[in-house]
Amino acid sequence: MRTAFPPGHGHVAHTLTALLAAGYQALAADEALAAEEWFRQAVQLDPLFAPAWRALAETQVGARRGICLRWAEYADACRPPRPVAQHTRLPHVPRHWPLRVGAATVGAALTLLLGGEVVYRDRMLPGVHVGSIDIGNLTRSAGQEMIRHRYAVLAQRRILLQAGDQSWTLPLSRVLQDHTPGLLEAAFSYGHESSFAGRCFTRLRALTGFEHVVNDVVVDPLAIQHVVAEFAARVGRERRDAQLLHTAGGWQIVPEQAGAQIDQRKLAAALVDHIASLEPTAAGLSVPLRVELLPVAPQQTAAQLEPAREQMIALAAQPLTVQSGERSWTLDRSMLMQMDVAAGLPTVQPSAVLVLEQIERIAGEVAIAAQPSQLLREGNRVRALVPGRTGQELDREAALQQLMQALRSGAAQVNLPLRNLPPLPGEAEQLGLIAELGRGESQFVTYSSPERDANVQAGGNEIDGVLIPPGAIFSFTQTIGDITWAEGYRWGEMIEAGTVVPSLGGGICQVSTTVFRAAFWSGLEIVERHNHTWRLPWYEVDAPPGMDATIALGGPDLKVRNNTGHYIMLKVETDLQQKRQTVIVYGTPDGRQVSMQALAGGNIGVQRHVIQSDGQVAAETYVSYYTQ
Repeated sequence: MRTAFPPGHGHVAHTLTALLAAGYQALAADEALAAEEWFRQAVQLDPLFAPAWRALAETQVGARRGICLRWAEYADACRPPRPVAQHTRLPHVPRHWPLRVGAATVGAALTLLLGGEVVYRDRMLPGVHVGSIDIGNLTRSAGQEMIRHRYAVLAQRRILLQAGDQSWTLPLSRVLQDHTPGLLEAAFSYGHESSFAGRCFTRLRALTGFEHVVNDVVVDPLAIQHVVAEFAARVGRERRDAQLLHTAGGWQIVPEQAGAQIDQRKLAAALVDHIASLEPTAAGLSVPLRVELLPVAPQQTAAQLEPAREQMIALAAQPLTVQSGERSWTLDRSMLMQMDVAAGLPTVQPSAVLVLEQIERIAGEVAIAAQPSQLLREGNRVRALVPGRTGQELDREAALQQLMQALRSGAAQVNLPLRNLPPLPGEAEQLGLIAELGRGESQFVTYSSPERDANVQAGGNEIDGVLIPPGAIFSFTQTIGDITWAEGYRWGEMIEAGTVVPSLGGGICQVSTTVFRAAFWSGLEIVERHNHTWRLPWYEVDAPPGMDATIALGGPDLKVRNNTGHYIMLKVETDLQQKRQTVIVYGTPDGRQVSMQALAGGNIGVQRHVIQSDGQVAAETYVSYYTQ
């Protein structure tokens, strides 16, 4: 707090004189601090009063004394000589006095400011503190050493945490962070601003007694949380609720036990405040901190559990009979119950978890494994599938619902349902016929002919079920063999030498076209394929031009290589009602993907891109040349 002006001095000049007189009087009485305060008030009252700066210099040492004397020189240069009281006229003022005074003022100011730049280039300003230590006028290296020493001493302090009859010593080194570089930079930056005007203003404040304090206690919040949690674990005591247990002697109650804990958030805040108030003295001294130990009452007592124990004893005397199929089991009803405390006092309710444990035990005893099915083959063609043996298993979901209902209603008996298990897959999985690789479809709604429909049906039957080994080439003409009336073929039409002529089996190209499309979309290698002589509209109902394939016994053929590395099978579905045939390729997927785009530039046909799982792309072009 500043000392008040002496009373009875209203005029500024008289006040300055009184302040200086009071200061010199204090110096004579060996009261240096009081004298410095009087002189500072005089400087603040009139910063251009040189005698006040000289008086203040007498209370300073070192760089501070030099700065005060420079300010006195600056004040002398800025103010004209004071008039003498006994003169009755104004003293003569030289014509060029303002220029001289201005030059002197600028020179003195530059001298003072440039001097400050030199003196405090690598020094702290006066009045700079880090915590409680004064590092004013020190160099950066000296200030750093004092800050580091302060941290080292403070880190050796200890706090004695006490809770109840337990105590624990916390070394401050566990929670303090050494921020010497940051603290030094914060202290040094005061008075070393980038702005020249800012530096001048800050240094003037420092020279007139203002202090700058940097808080030096830096606590690691994560470390505080760890030590608080560790202390809480040491002094705390877990509460123990009363428990209802089933023992060899029946249902018994284990009594409760009260617990104790501390408010960890409150303790963390108290630790931070306590550490901030410590001084780096008496290294190693322990400072006590009392921590409140809060009681934790049990939420469940033996008295509250007594009605539940009586219920369990009564339930144990009412066994539950469970039947499933031709087997039966007797269950202890009380062992399928649990306590429910949501409604206040504990009550006994059926436990889904305990019931499921019994269901799993029963399910294991009634389960019958299903037998896999088998393929009946003729060479490379699948003719029949021998079904395996049907198994059985407990319907767990229905069993859970029925058992829970029986426990709630108090029923004495319950019948749990079984369900059949279909035969497991067999030889088809061994051959790799596990998924659809691709399919081809073709519609023949625009070609209305019962005879042609019969030929499409007969040709599809010859292809249906064909197995193609890995790496083998499928030949359409070899697979269907001879086209005879006995095989179900009828007279249709075919194109021969540019003319439509009657032909047994006419229309079977509908089947070869569908197989070609299935191989195309499955990414199989097309070894041989031929387009029809004419561009036929019924092959373009559901596909772009160029997606047909013609065959003739002893002539053009459709050949496809199985390049999947596993067996594949062709499954043919012919729907004469919808006039649609579908060929599905079954096998083992290897991640390949297929895309198609029509040819440009007036060409008729398509281009296929087969993208393998490793990213390699194979592009294939299928051009069709039609005569009409």
